[in-house]
Amino acid sequence: MKRMTHLGSDLLKSATNFHGHLGPYLVLGLRMGLVAVRTLRPREPYELSATVWTEHSPPKSCLLDGVQVSSGCTLGRGNLRLNNASQVQARFRRDKRSVLIRPTATTTKLLDAISRRTTENDLRKLAVCLSSMAEEDLFVVKQRMHI
Repeated sequence: MKRMTHLGSDLLKSATNFHGHLGPYLVLGLRMGLVAVRTLRPREPYELSATVWTEHSPPKSCLLDGVQVSSGCTLGRGNLRLNNASQVQARFRRDKRSVLIRPTATTTKLLDAISRRTTENDLRKLAVCLSSMAEEDLFVVKQRMHI
């Protein structure tokens, strides 16, 4: 059975207001944060930390806003770190447990189709598509215990 992470309209609206527009990398970050929170179950936002690998410029850096909104990890709080990389992934940690989340090959192919000529309407359509994809189709998720 495919796992669906529900992206509620309130969360999507809050993230869109925070970020300024609805885009695919914002949704990807939202979904990553939701997977991490569900998997690691922090009781308080400060219990979770995240390291995100992405480019430092849009559109890929838009992922950071989604992660901040859905996970509670923020740059200002210092529990969100950014490493420059062309391939997107995120590691969330709580105590001795962590979860590494990266897009599947299918998701990466969808995102790689984005260019400077992609219209705002097409970006919105892709964001909506990513918001409703089954988690297994969207991400590769690996959990780990640290000693």
